[in-house]
Amino acid sequence: MTEQRRFKYTHDVTASEFTKAVSLRVEEYFQTRGITRHANAHMLFKTVLWLTLWVASWVWLMSGRFNAVEIVGVYVVHGFAQLLATFNIAHDANHSAYSSSKRVNRVMSCVFDLMGVSSYMWRLLHNDAHHSFINIRGADTTLISGNLFRFSPHDTRRSFHRYQHLYAPLIYCLASLDWVLTKDFRWLSNARFGNLTIARHPRSELAILFGGKLFYGTYVLVLPLIYLDVPWYSIAIGFVVMHLFIGFTIALIFQPNHFNENAAYPDADEDGRISNNYIRHIFDTTSDYARTYPLTTWILGGLNLHIIHHMFSGICHVHYPALTKIVMQTAQEYGLCYRENKTVTGAFLAHLRWLKVLGTSDAVATT
Repeated sequence: MTEQRRFKYTHDVTASEFTKAVSLRVEEYFQTRGITRHANAHMLFKTVLWLTLWVASWVWLMSGRFNAVEIVGVYVVHGFAQLLATFNIAHDANHSAYSSSKRVNRVMSCVFDLMGVSSYMWRLLHNDAHHSFINIRGADTTLISGNLFRFSPHDTRRSFHRYQHLYAPLIYCLASLDWVLTKDFRWLSNARFGNLTIARHPRSELAILFGGKLFYGTYVLVLPLIYLDVPWYSIAIGFVVMHLFIGFTIALIFQPNHFNENAAYPDADEDGRISNNYIRHIFDTTSDYARTYPLTTWILGGLNLHIIHHMFSGICHVHYPALTKIVMQTAQEYGLCYRENKTVTGAFLAHLRWLKVLGTSDAVATT
């Protein structure tokens, strides 16, 4: 990104009665119950469960019990275990929500690196760029697709975008392969993430990035190629199919949260000023889905309850269901519209409908 502006919200958070009220009520929730904002026994159970599933599925893969076709299915199971570990553990840790200890958060965030994704680049792209400036052109890196998609009304509409709602699910499947193989390396050459400018990436972070890639490639590809008595192409196909599954699932979970017809796409002025405050901006640009499905929330690490996640990303996701009720009640009192879709499928279809709108008309951005 060549963006030179420094972005800034023009209104202070404390100037909004809604943001003051919701922040106070969230704080009271923890104080009156005497509970931690971070990982509790429930979260520790999930941590052990998902990491055990990750290890067990790999041991299962390496057991030598499967033929050339079955091995592909086992790879998909292992991919599912990778998703569960990253959604539930690494994502929280990278937001400093897992523990009050910086060291513990850093260690647990390396679950990303074990799964082939750089925890360092995730923090830059996700925390510094996306979380700070949702749907803001020039700051939010999730809007960048190399013109392959038109995610925002501010983007230039190209002729092929009329088909983007059709080819999007197919392209989304490639996202995980791209991230593991190229994306982290491509973004290393970038110096700007949101308002953060990096002159030189820390050597320790680069060591973890490259070490993580080496570890991932070794355990998920090299060792199976060496030790499993199946054709090499079965392992290659299994690896690719696993990542196609992971890529589509990531899109299914993340894309509907901000890219839909109900989300706002405010544009910063030439000086980078955004006419809003941070908390209200989150509320205007973010949607929840499948709120009434506890199992979905439990499996996804609360990522379907995205409004509360963006408002208080430093709080462990096990608290999201209770805190979302607080947000909904407060929003109703202050006359604000809480945006949600009832199901995962409904949310993703709404996302595709929005892509169709953006691809076939010069939709006007909401502010």
